[in-house]
Amino acid sequence: MVSLEQIRYFLEIVRCGSLNKASERLYISQPSLSKRLRQLEKGLGCELLNRNYDGVKPTAQGKLLYERMSGVMDQFDRTVDLVRRSGEVPQLRIGGLENLVTYFLPRYMEKLKAGGQNQVTVDTCLSNGELLDGVKNGKFDMALLSNAEPQRSVAVIPLMTEPLYAVFPVTHSLRCREEISFRDIVLHEKLVLYKDPCTIRASIRRECGRMGVVPDIALELDLTESLLSYVSSGEGITLLPSIVANGIQSPSIAVRKISRPAIYREISVAMKKEKVPAYLPMFTEDTAAKG
Repeated sequence: MVSLEQIRYFLEIVRCGSLNKASERLYISQPSLSKRLRQLEKGLGCELLNRNYDGVKPTAQGKLLYERMSGVMDQFDRTVDLVRRSGEVPQLRIGGLENLVTYFLPRYMEKLKAGGQNQVTVDTCLSNGELLDGVKNGKFDMALLSNAEPQRSVAVIPLMTEPLYAVFPVTHSLRCREEISFRDIVLHEKLVLYKDPCTIRASIRRECGRMGVVPDIALELDLTESLLSYVSSGEGITLLPSIVANGIQSPSIAVRKISRPAIYREISVAMKKEKVPAYLPMFTEDTAAKG
């Protein structure tokens, strides 16, 4: 039977190139180390080392074992260390809407981790309400929201405002226009939008209501990737925030800023009020990592 201890001893022998040196590093007698090596070779059914006058060198099977297991054991040791230290490392639990977690949060991760001093976990929710409840009941230390209303029990602090962009196939006639009117979009185009509840949908609905226009919604989907897939296949166009739209890499999709009127969404972070002095500086612009 092969054990982790045998593997660890074998790796050290190969690194040292000598049983004598390895025994000194491992604080084990050379006869005992040789015995562990023989047990490992017996368990694997092959010789792992060639012995000669100037030390030992791995056989072909030994090289294979060394190459495969070195990284595995390093990962094993890191995991054990992480588990041991997990109770000591401060935890930052962050919730957010899916597109904010995907496109907005990464630029702040270096600051949030504080050079490894904080362990950051991230989870997504479908609505502001679910995220705010998570902050209130302690599930999240902070949450990223879109177009959030002020709250009495937690602090909701605006971080930035960004415009919505029209996203459509490169073959669409909109690509030839320098300016794209929101009215023209909702009057003449089929829309592929996020499912409700959705703050982006709420912004679109509010502006359509002001204009007295009922948009033609062809599809309602949960994920950004799904929206882009259907837009690319010509099922309609979608409206996405600029950080999402500008991150699209597909050559089959074009993006344009919407004007007349421009439509915006506001990104906010929610946290318990007593945590604002500690947490809010992590989201200030001058501390954001590149990206």
